[in-house]
This record gives sequence, C-alpha cells and structure tokens, in this order.
Amino acid sequence: MQATKFRISLKAARINAGLSQRQVAEWFGHYFGKKVSRQWISHLEANPNDIAPGYGKAFAELYQVPIDMINFAPESTLSYTFERNEPHESNDTI
Repeated sequence: MQATKFRISLKAARINAGLSQRQVAEWFGHYFGKKVSRQWISHLEANPNDIAPGYGKAFAELYQVPIDMINFAPESTLSYTFERNEPHESNDTI
C-alpha cells in the first residue's frame, strides 16, 4: 500500500510557522523588493490556486516546509479527491 502524501493549507503552514499575515507580507516585500499587503496574503490563503509558482516556492521557503506539502488547490475541491467504494445502483431492468 502506497502512503498518501499529506498536504496542509497555506494558512495552516503560516500558523505552524508562528507568523501573522502582516509578518508574511513584510517578508514577501523584502524578498521580492515590492510592497505586499496583509490583505493580499489573506486573499492568497483563501484562493491558493491564484498563486504563481515563484510565490509558492517563496511560501515554502518562508514556512520551512517542502513545497509539495502545501496544498495550492482551493479547499472546496478537496471533497472531490476521494473515491467512494460504494457500488452504484442502477435503475435499468433487464
């Protein structure tokens, strides 16, 4: 049996790193050399699929976790990732 990789949200990774959204915004500002707002970090946490690959790499570096451990898909899609093992009932008659 193959182990399932476990992924955490950006918000969970930030909280585990002990950082506030404001601290993350300040770090990104220094890292990329441009002003980053706390609201932008909040937006990305709520919409992780909006994140460009370079920013994803920066989040992983800041939070000190492997990039493949962070879930960059919206939470609403998680319920569709699990397969159900129940047989399908059919209304067809033979």
